[in-house]
Amino acid sequence: MKNSLSCFLAIIGTVIGSGFVSGKEIVVFFSRFGWLSFPCIFLSFFILFFLFKFILNKGEKALKKLQKSKISFLINIFLCLIFSSAMFAGIGNTLTFNKDFFNYFLFFLIILFCIFVFKKGIGALEKLNFLFVPVMALVFLFAMIFSFSSLPINIDGEFGGASFFYCLLYCVMNTSNGGVVIASYSEKLSAKQKTRVAFFSALALSALLLIANIVVLQNPASFESTMPTLSLFEGFGKIVMTVMVFIGCLTTLLTLTFTLSSSMRGLCKNEIYIFFVSIVLPLLLSLLGFDFIVENLYPLASIFGIYLLFDLFFAPNFKVNFRRLNLKKHQ
Repeated sequence: MKNSLSCFLAIIGTVIGSGFVSGKEIVVFFSRFGWLSFPCIFLSFFILFFLFKFILNKGEKALKKLQKSKISFLINIFLCLIFSSAMFAGIGNTLTFNKDFFNYFLFFLIILFCIFVFKKGIGALEKLNFLFVPVMALVFLFAMIFSFSSLPINIDGEFGGASFFYCLLYCVMNTSNGGVVIASYSEKLSAKQKTRVAFFSALALSALLLIANIVVLQNPASFESTMPTLSLFEGFGKIVMTVMVFIGCLTTLLTLTFTLSSSMRGLCKNEIYIFFVSIVLPLLLSLLGFDFIVENLYPLASIFGIYLLFDLFFAPNFKVNFRRLNLKKHQ
């Protein structure tokens, strides 16, 4: 039970980052397509369920291949750097309303959390997920529910054919983003537990997507905002949502720190170099800006994620089947 819950929280904590909680990711991949966003969210449930279950079932082999495949290793590093930089940029956006001293204190605290995960690994990540993820997900859910209004849903959208492509990109992006962490639970769960974790993770994420999408579509003016869901609140509500965006950035950032550091240790023994790539480099890349990273680099990361998922989880199966065919042929 504990391992199942840990895996569930790891998945939720990875997917619900700054892009999700702020609404920017939801607008880019779903809401801007109007009414077509709803069948796409429905489709995303099945895609996410399949991908989560597949990764859990093939996780052990995939992790071994990641250490041997230079191309997959480099793509994994590239993806983690993009998402980590987005988390740092998102954190920077949420802290703009505070005084400088408090900003510096929170950034120092974030770096300490990253170092904690960097040093202690998956155990530290699990403890922090138990602390942050349930609060973030529940508060975000209730905030979106209370944001429902009598306003009509904006059904107008961009070119429809692209909506299903972006839905696929969204699912691939988030599974490739957290693939290493999800795969690390493959040995800890039974077959039934893997199915349940995959199902409830996909269901929870799709439900949150649906509710947030409705709220955003009721407020189409928010599309142009850097953080659409945050722009819907004022006063105390905005402070609460800002904290949720902050926590969303933090939980995903910690997952990515674990992924980067554990991947790097498979090929490199220099801890200073690993620390620079895992924490310092994403912080520097965050200077590109939250808008630029989510709007331009996220779709690019999704395309690279397709290759990564194929190489790590699908390609080994094809190689095994090919060898079996060769054996049968010789026999």
